[in-house]
Amino acid sequence: MNPLFDRAFGFAASKIGDVTNASWFGYRLLFAPGLIGTTRGWISRRRASAAFYHARRTVPAYQEFLARHGATDPRRLEEIPPMDKHNYIAQWPIEMLCQGGRLPMRDAVIDESSGSSGTATNWVRGATERAATRRLIQYSTRATLGDEGFILLNCFALGPWATGMNVSMSLVDRCIVKSVGPDAGKALATLKLFGPKYKYVIAGYPPFLKSMVDTADFDWSPYDVSAVVGGEGMSEPLRAALNKRFRKTISCFGASDLEINLAVETPFTVALRESIMSDQRLGGDIYGSEGLPMVFQYDPLNTFVESDAERSLLFTINRLENVSPRIRYNLHDRGIVRTIAELEPILLDHGLNAQQMGLTTALPVMFHWGRQDSSVAFYGCKVTPEDVQHALVHLAHTIGTVANFALHPYEDADANKRLELWLEMDSGVSLPADRDAATTDLLRELAAVNQDFRESVKMIRPALRPTVVFHRFGESPMSGQDVRIKNRYIM
Repeated sequence: MNPLFDRAFGFAASKIGDVTNASWFGYRLLFAPGLIGTTRGWISRRRASAAFYHARRTVPAYQEFLARHGATDPRRLEEIPPMDKHNYIAQWPIEMLCQGGRLPMRDAVIDESSGSSGTATNWVRGATERAATRRLIQYSTRATLGDEGFILLNCFALGPWATGMNVSMSLVDRCIVKSVGPDAGKALATLKLFGPKYKYVIAGYPPFLKSMVDTADFDWSPYDVSAVVGGEGMSEPLRAALNKRFRKTISCFGASDLEINLAVETPFTVALRESIMSDQRLGGDIYGSEGLPMVFQYDPLNTFVESDAERSLLFTINRLENVSPRIRYNLHDRGIVRTIAELEPILLDHGLNAQQMGLTTALPVMFHWGRQDSSVAFYGCKVTPEDVQHALVHLAHTIGTVANFALHPYEDADANKRLELWLEMDSGVSLPADRDAATTDLLRELAAVNQDFRESVKMIRPALRPTVVFHRFGESPMSGQDVRIKNRYIM
């Protein structure tokens, strides 16, 4: 990285991106399939460089972070040390993570997320970045749902959590918004109140929507309802189950650490995922020997995305105005990115045409396999091995000690997302005499340590709540793991 060159061209690229992003026409023009893809990539990288230099100059914590890692003068973006919640966010007071070393006392919002320890992490967002988020959400909504107005029923969890409130704030001037939270009764009552003469969009976690369409005594046929889901991945059988009631179901990807709606499914990515499901060789040619990913497109002007040697996704938010900048931020999510120019020859080799698959904007594509840290997404929350370990330690005096444990997520025959906790009791320890009581105790401890799990369980009907399967020592799927290597916690 040449400081003078990158500062000058980075500032210019940043302003080009801001101007282009400011209008729907300019946004679509820059990402038209015919424009040379290297131009977009160059602008994205220059904006990321500008964000780095600006953060280095204005953020006290980032200055100390770079000094700690011996990276005060990196020559390439790839030489900048990645940050994450542990090595950066948790190391300094919130004020030092902000530009100028202080909180903005006007026109700012604080969102909250919860880690496995149950201690909330707070994220400060200023006016400019919230405006950018609002604009990008509106663009993706327009691209996927069209120009026609609609009534949005926001069924994401509300309160301090990032997604729910930001969805409402971002779309209030694009449509009519009713924020009902994860309450199926209120959502259905609203549909009945206004009737089928309006177009509706329901936003929420996939299992919540699945539960609602399965259990509601409601005639969906005269209604035009689409769904927008987030918080966790979605299988194609689950999409098919939802689309028995909805016109379409679209998944979004975001993170409270960064911002919501970092990436979104498009008709092209849905078609691409379906093609990968039917042609295993296609997936292998794109990303190698991995399972089926979620597939999204994202805006490289707003976010510069990389994938490191372990396929951890690194995100740089390409804006100079962010109160608390994120430079090469590691979410510890597993994934890779590919440009349309890289994908097109692979698709052609398999007899596929990107335009015929629904490609309208040449945004790069993100292939996402979930968390690197072995956590499991369930009903909008993340359950980690650390959460389970914490609960088991607290319960050792009542249910006995456990030699091995694992999280077993799956979908049942009706495409409901389910979660089992598998426990292998220690050598010489009997299975609990009252397994129902032991299950209740374990779920209670998980709720105590994981705030998001505590709130999510309230939304789930009892028949779909997590269950616990107990095994005798040496008789479980986890038995015989080699203690010299990391345990498998996801089965």
